Amino acid sequence: MLCGGTLPTRTGRSHQFASPLLALDFVFRPPPTAHAAWALADDETRRVLELCHQIVRDKSPAWVEESVAQVRWGSGGRHRAPIRDGLVDAVFRHYESRSGQPLLHDHALVSIKVRRPDGQWGNLSADSIFERVVAAGTLYTTLTFMEEVSERLGVAWEPREVTPGKRPVMEIAGIDHRLIDWQSTRRQQIVDALPGIVAQYENRQGHPPGERAYALARQADDTRPPKPPASSLSELRARWRASAIRAVGTDVVDQLMERRRPPCGTGCSPPSTSSWPRSTPSPWCT
Repeated sequence: MLCGGTLPTRTGRSHQFASPLLALDFVFRPPPTAHAAWALADDETRRVLELCHQIVRDKSPAWVEESVAQVRWGSGGRHRAPIRDGLVDAVFRHYESRSGQPLLHDHALVSIKVRRPDGQWGNLSADSIFERVVAAGTLYTTLTFMEEVSERLGVAWEPREVTPGKRPVMEIAGIDHRLIDWQSTRRQQIVDALPGIVAQYENRQGHPPGERAYALARQADDTRPPKPPASSLSELRARWRASAIRAVGTDVVDQLMERRRPPCGTGCSPPSTSSWPRSTPSPWCT
């Protein structure tokens, strides 16, 4: 899960905004191998993955409402309290990325306006949300989504290193990772755009970007192509299948879910998230 506001910048532990913050955008999306299975496997598998995604998408904001969200009021927001009556949000779904590749994800646009304990309206404390957004994302992906998919499809999970030294991404075991590269055209577009932006900065300023490197990376991310024309999900799936076959071959696509690693015996399914101590290693078989 990701969370964004309007032009956020970080100063110490607080967040400042260059323009008024009206809403937060929570984005829920499964890991890449789940996208591949959703886009290319049979309709039953697709429907199960969508159901798992929707169940877990609803759990994460509920946790934010109950355990994280605070309303602030008074000079400098000196008064804070748990919110009353929950968050106000609008949820909508996208099926593809801007490059036209499969990317099942839901946006939950959360209003900054919430009820105070006395029934009056106040502003949501954005700091409390930003400080715990990683925990909320972990709740969505690493715990509850994996749990739902394992229970309903009988799959196992395995770690995939994306950035050396960073936490690995958990993927459905047995799905060919070439399908991840097939989906990741946007990442490569950003990588290709960044050197040119850095070179322009150095020519203009006469020195390497240093602390400005993050801002330049954001500029590279802003080189997004326009959104593709709208298509039905059945049209998208037919297009994705043809594209994936060209990229990795018919056998890989046809046997996508058959190659997943079966459960390693009784008791290998994920335990309840409420009983799994966060300090213990992952209990999924790999």
